Amino acid sequence: MSTPQQRVHDATLALLNLLSTGEEATTAEAIELRCELAEATAVAGRLEDAFYQADELLKDAQREYRPDDPAIARVRRTVSAIEEAAQEDPGQRSGGG
Repeated sequence: MSTPQQRVHDATLALLNLLSTGEEATTAEAIELRCELAEATAVAGRLEDAFYQADELLKDAQREYRPDDPAIARVRRTVSAIEEAAQEDPGQRSGGG
């Protein structure tokens, strides 16, 4: 099992590799990788960064997709996961989004 820092590294690398092919940051695959990165960042204890990533991702997804699209639902699950991580670590930011 990988460490939280390794998970952040792996998600970052996968996202950078995808984007280097010319893929847009709002395709379904890119959104999935961005969600993984935000969640991994939260697990690594960098909640402020995770909330920022999720907030920007939600804005991007809302510009590109209809409200009932699965991509929006996926991003909202990420926001919830980060909020749960914040509740487990009260020393960090406790809200966002």
